[in-house]
Formats: sequence, C-alpha cells, structure tokens
Amino acid sequence: MTATRDAIAVPDSTQPAIALLRELRRGHGKKQAASVAYWVYLVAFLVLVYGGSVIAAAVRALRHPPAATAQTPHVLQAAPAGLAALALIVLVVLARDALWRGPVTLPQAAVDWLLGTPVDRGALLRPRFRLSAALAILAGAAAGIVPAAALVALGLGAGNGGAGNHGARYHGASGVLRLTGASMLSMALLFAFATGVAGLIERYPASWPWLRRVTPVAVAVAAAFAGLATWAMLGRPPAVLADIALWSGPWGWAGQATVAAAGGAAPLWPLAIGALGLLAVAALARAHRAAAGVPGPALRIRAATLGAISAAAFNMDTRSVAVAYSAAGAPRRARFRLRPPRQRQLVLFWRDLLALGRAPSRLVGAVALTLLAVGLIAVARRGGRDPLVPVACALALGYLAAAWLCEGARLDADDTRRSVPLPFRFASLAWWHAAVPCLVLLVVAGVPGAALCLAAGDPRLLVLLVAVPVLIGGAMVNVFRGQYPPDLFSGVDTPFGNTAAVRIVFWYAWGPILAVAPMAVLASSAIGTPDPAALARALVIGAALAAAFGAYAARRAGRLRAG
Repeated sequence: MTATRDAIAVPDSTQPAIALLRELRRGHGKKQAASVAYWVYLVAFLVLVYGGSVIAAAVRALRHPPAATAQTPHVLQAAPAGLAALALIVLVVLARDALWRGPVTLPQAAVDWLLGTPVDRGALLRPRFRLSAALAILAGAAAGIVPAAALVALGLGAGNGGAGNHGARYHGASGVLRLTGASMLSMALLFAFATGVAGLIERYPASWPWLRRVTPVAVAVAAAFAGLATWAMLGRPPAVLADIALWSGPWGWAGQATVAAAGGAAPLWPLAIGALGLLAVAALARAHRAAAGVPGPALRIRAATLGAISAAAFNMDTRSVAVAYSAAGAPRRARFRLRPPRQRQLVLFWRDLLALGRAPSRLVGAVALTLLAVGLIAVARRGGRDPLVPVACALALGYLAAAWLCEGARLDADDTRRSVPLPFRFASLAWWHAAVPCLVLLVVAGVPGAALCLAAGDPRLLVLLVAVPVLIGGAMVNVFRGQYPPDLFSGVDTPFGNTAAVRIVFWYAWGPILAVAPMAVLASSAIGTPDPAALARALVIGAALAAAFGAYAARRAGRLRAG
C-alpha cells in the first residue's frame, strides 16, 4: 500500500513554477515598472503645475492656522459622531471589497495556468496579501489627511478647541501637525484592520451572505451617527451620546486620537489606539495564515471580474463597470415578492418596486444619502447667509440617491427589447420610470422637510418638494443617453488644449449638471433669505425644470429606440 502511494505521489513543483514565472514575467515587469514610473511622474507633474497654488495655500495654513469661529464649538461637538460615521462607512466599503476583488487576487493568466498545478498556494497567495496590506496601510495614511484638513479648515487643532479640551491645547503648526499625524495613524490602523477582515471574508465563502445582511445595519448605524453629528451642529445633545459613538467599536476607536488632537474630550485615546492596533495586527496575522486557503472558484471569479472591470474602465464604459461589479460573487436568491397588479398600467410600477425590494442595499443607500442631504440643507438653513456650497453638496448627494433608484430605467435603456411587452411607448418610459424614485425620495425627504417646517415655523424647506422631481429628471436624462459615442475622443485643438476631455466630462455629467447647478442656485436663494418671493420663485422654476427634464429624457429615449 505504501509503495502504491509513493508511486502516485505528485512532486511539489512550487519553486520551479515560481522561478519559471519570474523568468517569463521579467520583461513584462520592466514594462510595468516603467508604466508605473510614468504615471507617478505624470501625477506629480500635474500636482505641481495645477496644484501649486493649493500647496502654497496649505503651507500658509500650516504656518498660520485659521482662527476659531462661532461654529468651532459645534464642530468639535459633532466630530466624535461624524468621525465614527466616516470610519464605519470606510470599514464597510473595504470589507465588501472582498466580495468582488479581495485583498488576495491573481491575474487571469496565473489563475488559468497555475491553480490546476501542484503549486503551494501559500507561496503563491501570501505575497499577494502582503502587498495588498501594505498598499492599504499607505492608502489609509494618505486618506487620514482629508478629515484632518477639514477640521483644521474649521478652526480646530491649533489651540481653538473650546470647551471640553481638558487643557489639551496645541498651538500653531505643532497642533496642526499633531492633528494630522493622529488622523493618519488612526486611518492607517483602520485600513489595516479592514484588510485583515476582508482577507478572512474572502477565505471563508460562508461569510459572504452574512456580510450582505450586516451591510444595511452598518449603513443604518452610520446614518444614525451622521444624524447625531447634525444634531450636535444644530444644538447640544447629551455628552453621553458622543462617548457611545467613540466606544461603539473599532470605527469609534479610530476617531478618538483625532478628537483629542482637535481639542475634544477623549481622555482614553491611547487605550483606544492600542486596542485598534492590536485588533489590526491580529486580523492581519490571521488573514495572512488563511490566505493560502482561498478557494480556487473565488480566485477565478475575482480574476474574471477584475478583467471585465478593467476593460470597461479602459473603454470609459461606466455602465459596464457597474454591471461587472454587480455580477461578482455568488448569485442571491430573490426573497422579496409582490403580487402582480390587475391593471396593465401598473405593471411598470410593480416591476420597479420589485427591483428595489430585491436590492435592499440600493434602497437603503439611497435613503441614507437622502437623509444626509436633508441634514446638510437643514444646517445650511441655520448656518449663514451664503448657503450655496452646502446646498450644492446636498443636492449632489440627492442626485446620487436618485440615480441609484433608477436601475429599472437603466435596464430598459441598455436593452430596448426588454420593454417590448409593456403597454407603453418607449419614449414615455422616462415618465413612467420616474414615478417610483419620486415616491421614495418624497417620502424620505418630504416628510422630514415638512416636519422641520412645522417645528420651526419656517416654510423654506418646502423647496425639497420641488428639488426631488428635478433631481429625478436629471437622472433620467443620464439614463437614456445611449451608448458611449467614440467620436467624443476627436475634439478640437485650441490654445488651451484639445476639447475632447471637456466633451467626455460633459457627456457623462450632463444630467447632474442640468439638475444640480440651477437647483442649487434656486434652493440657496430660497433658504438663505426669509423672503417668501424667493421660495415662490424656486418652487415655480423648479416645477418647470422638472417638466422640461422629463420631456428631454423622453426625447432622448425616443432617439435611443429609433437608433
């Protein structure tokens, strides 16, 4: 029996295979290194040429940090919940990365030629995980500059903390550097922990449905934290709520050092940073050991998805990128059921509602973005006389929510044969598909807006009722734009450069430009002044814009069907 086993034993070909692979990829590696060096040079050149004024402004701000304003104490009170919400969203995004890409990836050629051979999976996959972990830590450190810069711009971190800093005041450039370092360290540890969690998720496919079920809960908790931050900006919530946010989990621990450096109350921040560091090291070590056991089917799915997404991105086809991302992972069973309608005219509403019910993450994400937009507009109403920037940001978030809810219209625009059995003309589908997104956003944004109007006795937030159909109309304009025309690359040479890039940007962003830009001006003028004429003007012009965008989307749909 022993002789038989020795006769059929397969020799380990790990070292010869990897050595041959390195030899074959030597030329490709040099080309890839040259390509990376070129892109690094190009990015550095663009940053130095076009971002020179921004860098100079950052250096001036570092030497002379902005002084505290009347809003600085409110920002400091909102920082714990706001940073916890941001960290939780980052953690969810990086964990869900394991469902389609994951920290352990292989190129398609390696998947096709090496997975079926007697090669040690650990020697093949663990270096990939180490590279992904190193890049994630660097990306986290770089991302930590963003919240630090936002807090410094709002007057924090340079001795302007206000109440609750317990003597922890830092002055001038040293305070700004301390705040930036704390934020970079916290985000680097958070990215490291998330990478370890993603590696374990990729290794164990049984965790994929669990992650999909947990995602809406995590998004809801992040939305609650964002609401708490908005409350802190508008009023003075109980201090215990900020403590709960800071100690609610690793996402709260990641914000404690930043809050303390900004002058807030986080006396046990070294303990939180130490706990987050230990958790990150443990997750990375466990995922590094488990990387050798990532199933072959998971690696094949991820290689195919990355190839499809790369090809679509190279062709600048954003729709194909979204389709490839949605198709990644194991298929999910449909659990939501809705009885078919008896009236033929309701079949499209039924189909759109069914699509939203079977994609709860899309619905929850749209609701969360809408609530965040309402909070920004409420802050803008109370913040000052020039609310154009926060209102524009809020409307941009609302447009994203509207675009997420228009998936049914996108499916019909991608394949015009899909709508042949429907009792409607194809050109009218833009109107019919807008009904369900309008209903959802009006319920989500209209009810809080009306409640705030009744509570404050201020009708200015009624502008939300007309902003919803305008944003839906802009989203429908983008939905029925058709396939990407190759002639966009042939621009006109001007003294300022070729116009091809501008044409491409306008082709992709035509819908949000039409919807967000004029509505931001109208809504900010209505919110920034108590004059009822400004509100009436915003309501009337907004209604006209919504009708015009609907007609424009219907015209685009007719051309799409005719083509």
